[in-house]
Amino acid sequence: MDQSSQQLIAHDIARDIRSRFRTRMDGVISQNMRQKGSEYRINWGISLLHLRDLAADYAPDLHVALELWNDNVRESKIMALLLMPVKEFTPDIATLWTETLQTQEIAEMAAMLLYQHLPFAPEMAYRLISGIDPLRQILGYNILSRIISQGSIPDARGLEELMDQIRLALREDNLSVRHAAYNCFVKLGACDKLADSPYWHTLCQGIE
Repeated sequence: MDQSSQQLIAHDIARDIRSRFRTRMDGVISQNMRQKGSEYRINWGISLLHLRDLAADYAPDLHVALELWNDNVRESKIMALLLMPVKEFTPDIATLWTETLQTQEIAEMAAMLLYQHLPFAPEMAYRLISGIDPLRQILGYNILSRIISQGSIPDARGLEELMDQIRLALREDNLSVRHAAYNCFVKLGACDKLADSPYWHTLCQGIE
């Protein structure tokens, strides 16, 4: 099948997905999110649980995910994350998606649903947390928090770099960045591998 045919099929699938959002709309949640300042062109207020159920009806597909991500619609963004095949999510596409993040919710969802599973997740996360964009920093810290929770601990050099970035983040004006960084620190502190490490305790000095 040529690329043009694949894109036509993907467009039809994406259109079908969009049409199903309306049937699952939760007006109360949608209204509450708008009142809290959610910046989406359309927000159907559908829960992640219901979106997971909906995604189960479709096979993962690169072209469908790419088309849905381009919508400024909350549910389309989340479905894109659910339907993107990990093996086809290249560093270039992953970087492009980080550059188009618009809300903290999607940044956190991206870490949970897709980015933590990428083979290049750690190196991407370090680049994100060392930048200046708050949403990308939040994504980076959430990726690292999830990787660390799975028992993957940075080596000594990586750990020192991470702690340096956490210290800087904790002085940020942005409360959400500070929270994401501190949560990452807490995840590290909960690791049995570091509990008895004098080096770790030295790195922790000045952070409470």
